[in-house]
Amino acid sequence: MKTLKTLSIFALAAFLSNGAFAQENADVAVSATVEAALVLTPTAVALGTIQTAEASIIDANANDDATEANLGTGAAAGSIQIQGTSGASIDVSWTNATLDNGSDPTTFTPSVWNGASELTTPAGTTVTLTGGDITIDVGGELAATSGTGTYNTSTGSGSPITFTVSYN
Repeated sequence: MKTLKTLSIFALAAFLSNGAFAQENADVAVSATVEAALVLTPTAVALGTIQTAEASIIDANANDDATEANLGTGAAAGSIQIQGTSGASIDVSWTNATLDNGSDPTTFTPSVWNGASELTTPAGTTVTLTGGDITIDVGGELAATSGTGTYNTSTGSGSPITFTVSYN
């Protein structure tokens, strides 16, 4: 009898535990808008051979009203071509560059333009991919340096202007 009573208690506990853990289901929908891959094609900024102890300024394009200064032969503004979905809205952000000769780093602060419009927020500016292809022009100012030699973004502590582009 004791065995039957113990068996009955276990059977009752098992029966009650099945209903004690009710289960519900819910579906979570997933969707996405898929855009064409963004393709970025950069062209470097070239300041030419410049003088020490004087800042260098290069206009991004004809709309940039900065006064060019201390530029050498072959100086040219840079650019970044952005290709993607026509009419899409994108966010563009960028960093300053550091140029170094191995012992005397200096900063290049970009001036960034989309045609006649200056992009003034390095942390993120929204533009439209008109026709699926735009070119962002890049000029800017290189801070004066006391050193001499070849300065670039791949020597010592140098770092290039980094553009980050994403659909928004």
